[in-house]
Amino acid sequence: MKSKNHAILILIVFCAWLIFYLIGIPSNYFQDWSTAEQILLSLITVFAGVPLIAFLALIIIGENYLKTSVWLAFYASVPLAIIDFIVCGIIQKGGFNFFISHWYVTLGYFYVWVICPLVGFLLNRFKKQMHNM
Repeated sequence: MKSKNHAILILIVFCAWLIFYLIGIPSNYFQDWSTAEQILLSLITVFAGVPLIAFLALIIIGENYLKTSVWLAFYASVPLAIIDFIVCGIIQKGGFNFFISHWYVTLGYFYVWVICPLVGFLLNRFKKQMHNM
């Protein structure tokens, strides 16, 4: 994949993270929400947010969807875990406990590894079916 496409993926992921973070600022990054609200946030993110962002990002890049989706999953997990740790663990002094107290964010580092490649696989499959018609 070209360096330009990596940069686009990183930008998309960072913008999505920033929106999520800004929405969470008034509620202490969703810590002031009830457990039920945090579960709802996670479900919306899993079944709507991540698949939509993955679909749009993969369509924008337009190369091998599966390969690109793995890169997307990487950028949506490893760098964001580091950024979240810097913000919540170091700056806000939550330490490594942040990964437990913000469980709904921590789960996101893992489910992107399922959702993004699944979207990439389905797009590849759809693309092949379209070419066979």
